[in-house]
Amino acid sequence: MTDYKSIDRYLENRLDQSLAELGRLVAQPSISAQKIGLHECAALVGEMLKARGFNVQVHPTAGSPVVFAERKGKSDKTLLIYNHYDVQPPEPLELWETPPFEPSIRGGRMYGRGVSDDKGHFVSRLHAIDALLAEGELPCGVKFIVEGEEETASANLAKFIHEHTE
Repeated sequence: MTDYKSIDRYLENRLDQSLAELGRLVAQPSISAQKIGLHECAALVGEMLKARGFNVQVHPTAGSPVVFAERKGKSDKTLLIYNHYDVQPPEPLELWETPPFEPSIRGGRMYGRGVSDDKGHFVSRLHAIDALLAEGELPCGVKFIVEGEEETASANLAKFIHEHTE
């Protein structure tokens, strides 16, 4: 049986590590509208998932790569998680207090392009998976689809899904 208090302790005790990982991801530019840093960010997302024991495949598309990852769990049920690693262009740059791809913490909050949409969501899910793995096995299988064109209408996602329905 899962000990939720120990999971909470795990999350609290490793919050700085999770924020550092988020900072590393935010520091990687990944602007789909400008085709900047997308392959590098897909590789970093894949590396982050591999570090947690996921089988990872980075699939090329006509646009940005799609990262697919999966890991088995205790039950045959599967949780499918969608995220995206691309961000909106940071312009106008003069409105930023600090450079958009240099994460900074001010007043207990992290600032940087993608912290909220969607890199922070991805890292928080990884942090939760870390806590579950610290207790043992995942309760179910987990699959991730992480794409790099959400901010530009996910033009290649439907074709990718159609070609990889298995």
